[in-house]
Amino acid sequence: MHLLEEFVVVNASMPTVERVMRERDLMQQWMSPAVQFQPLDGWEFTQGDRWSLTLTGLGSLLKADYVVHERRDGLILWAFNGFWEGFDAWHWYPNPTDKRQTVIQNRIEYELRIPGLELIWRMAIGPAMGWDAKVQMERLKKVCESVVVSNEPLAVGA
Repeated sequence: MHLLEEFVVVNASMPTVERVMRERDLMQQWMSPAVQFQPLDGWEFTQGDRWSLTLTGLGSLLKADYVVHERRDGLILWAFNGFWEGFDAWHWYPNPTDKRQTVIQNRIEYELRIPGLELIWRMAIGPAMGWDAKVQMERLKKVCESVVVSNEPLAVGA
């Protein structure tokens, strides 16, 4: 089992983070350029919606099908399978020590499914993915802190 987990604290409200996590133009500002993440059912984040992920530069060799496994306020949980199988959770919640801030967590738990990939993964792809995840979280922080949102909360499924 592999685990990749990153946290970032942003000076932004829960509704702002919700918007940044879901709106296409905003998502494309913070998502990693190392992946192509494409909707199969439209740009939606409700339970059962399907997406496809491909690692850039590796073609269809490292491709995975994603489905929104669980969706509620402050959580998008993806289940995926393909070259890897597991879960990718994006969770955001008010900072317990400063309610004006939001904590964002990304946790990916997975198993590799291609024989022989484990060695190159541990030596090259895994460390590069870890570095890329840290950089992605910094971009996410910048986007969240630059967005102005109305005072109305964005409801799940809206």
